[in-house]
Amino acid sequence: MNKFFIFISILALIIILLTGCWNYREIDKLALVSGIAIDKDSLSKGYEVTAEIVSISTSAKEPNFNSTKIQSKGEGIFDCMRNMINISAKQLFWSHASILIVSEDVAKEGILPILDWVTRDSEPRLTLYLLVSKENTAKDILSSKSLSTEIRSFEIEDMIISNERLSKIPNVQVYQLLNDISTTGIYPVLPTVEIVFNGDKETMALSGGAIFNKDKLVDYMDFEDIKNYLFIRNQIKGGLITTTLVNNNSIDNITLEIFKNKTKITPVISNEEISMDIKITTEVSIAESSASINALNKIDIQKLETIAEKTLKNNILKTINRAQNDFELDIFGFGNLVKEKTPHIWKDIDDNWDEIFKSLKVNLDVDINIRGSGHLLESVKSHN
Repeated sequence: MNKFFIFISILALIIILLTGCWNYREIDKLALVSGIAIDKDSLSKGYEVTAEIVSISTSAKEPNFNSTKIQSKGEGIFDCMRNMINISAKQLFWSHASILIVSEDVAKEGILPILDWVTRDSEPRLTLYLLVSKENTAKDILSSKSLSTEIRSFEIEDMIISNERLSKIPNVQVYQLLNDISTTGIYPVLPTVEIVFNGDKETMALSGGAIFNKDKLVDYMDFEDIKNYLFIRNQIKGGLITTTLVNNNSIDNITLEIFKNKTKITPVISNEEISMDIKITTEVSIAESSASINALNKIDIQKLETIAEKTLKNNILKTINRAQNDFELDIFGFGNLVKEKTPHIWKDIDDNWDEIFKSLKVNLDVDINIRGSGHLLESVKSHN
């Protein structure tokens, strides 16, 4: 009898607790935010926030998706969000936002207030993609004309995800940036966007990377530097390697498509000096060639592999040199590796790592393996 009574009591409690959601809201009462742009307010020390709102209209055949923009100003980020209530008849719902763009002014001043809002508020996701606008404002990017969809924010998200096959921009979400900012021995790099023309139509495009000293923007990187940076960070998932082959006083252009890459970095301590051993192993195929290369000829393939290895090694070393001499920041996370592998040594050099990094010796070994040449065994030739 006691067991039956306990069972009924538990069942009743479950029924009471599961009768509804504590924060349930009707979908037609919400304005779904797809993306956010944050600028400095030109008339005060505060911010201006632009939110892209997804609107859905139904027809006899299928629903149509469009977007509108809502802007508000405030002393802080949360203040701006709250002030949008004065503009929108519907309550803004931030959980579906996919991207967050900040202007150059905001990035230079520091993005910690933005990260603080994202992490404190219950709705914005820590998987938001972060970007820096190279235009005058971030809202210029969010308001630019979309070429493939009516929702600009979702298109930018798709571009970021698809860019993994090109390896020309870093792919950074809020939780990753928070981790880099709070970790010693590494400085974050975010993707950048800018306005471009596609034919006679103005639109936006991903344009490289922005280097941060903790939470403040300090410099920019172009596509080539970003690709080399991603090689070192072991974040290459695709892309191209271009090189040249000199034959009988002719210069032939070769393009290799990357299928697989693995980068291993080992801190080396010798005679109280620190250096980095980097081993890069890349698997490629011949994507395009103006040279007479026979994919079955081992000598031809070995020669091309050697040239490609030299090209990639030189390119990566140039980017490392720029980081040491121009940026003067350890964007590769070498210091963090030293901390993880040899914490007892890191204790003594933590405060001086930025200076040590500038003259840090890097030993780079690149191994490229050509596994095929598409559907062709030889390059296409013309015959007289």
